[in-house]
Amino acid sequence: MSISCIAIDDDPHALESLIAYMDKLPDLKLVQFFTEPLQALAEISVSNPVDIIFMDVEMPSISGIELAGLLRQKTKHLVFTTAHPRYAIDAFKVDADAYLLKPYSILHFAKTINNLYPTGKNTPNLFSVFDEHFFYIPLQEENGDLVRIDLNELIAVEDFEVDIKFKTTKNTFLSSKSNFIKLLNMFKKHEAFIQISDNVIISKQHIKSVLGDNILLSCETAYTVSEAYKERFEIFIKNNLLTDRPKPGAIQ
Repeated sequence: MSISCIAIDDDPHALESLIAYMDKLPDLKLVQFFTEPLQALAEISVSNPVDIIFMDVEMPSISGIELAGLLRQKTKHLVFTTAHPRYAIDAFKVDADAYLLKPYSILHFAKTINNLYPTGKNTPNLFSVFDEHFFYIPLQEENGDLVRIDLNELIAVEDFEVDIKFKTTKNTFLSSKSNFIKLLNMFKKHEAFIQISDNVIISKQHIKSVLGDNILLSCETAYTVSEAYKERFEIFIKNNLLTDRPKPGAIQ
């Protein structure tokens, strides 16, 4: 399998490191590389689509986020490489598939590629954004301030008309829904979470008890399973019941 790639980074040293990593993975084929984003825009716009474009964010003349919006249709997968976690939300808006924080190791780089092209699978892993088990969200009505959400601490995600509520073991945060349309779809398919109504997704590990249709989670958080999601939730519970325990004195 040959995976065609383009690399764009105005930092020659960062670009050299990326290319060196790509050389270590035999399936990756570097088609072009650029240090000037406007040159990349001109040449890629008229070239054939590729499998992956690796792109820095902070670059002169035009940012990687802006450039990605113009070139997204020219690549199957888009991977941002940057030293700044604050751009993660903007990356979602241009349908980025992964977000590599500099300096990243060859192991992290290889894991990202394996998530996009898992061995023996026909479809890519949609959850490479969760590789670090956390993500950042911009706080509502704050001036660009971000808060870190750890997946192990996340209890529930609640979808309102214009906002998203993230309930964690430490606090509750509100952020604009427009930033998280893709993220919500990923949560709905993530194995660690389960949707229980049209607007609520909960963490399986934080379920403490189930009383009929009522679910009690960590930090005294409670929700009700809606009718449309009962069957799927009941299957999840059934698959995790401890059954067929031996009777006292039974010989195994």
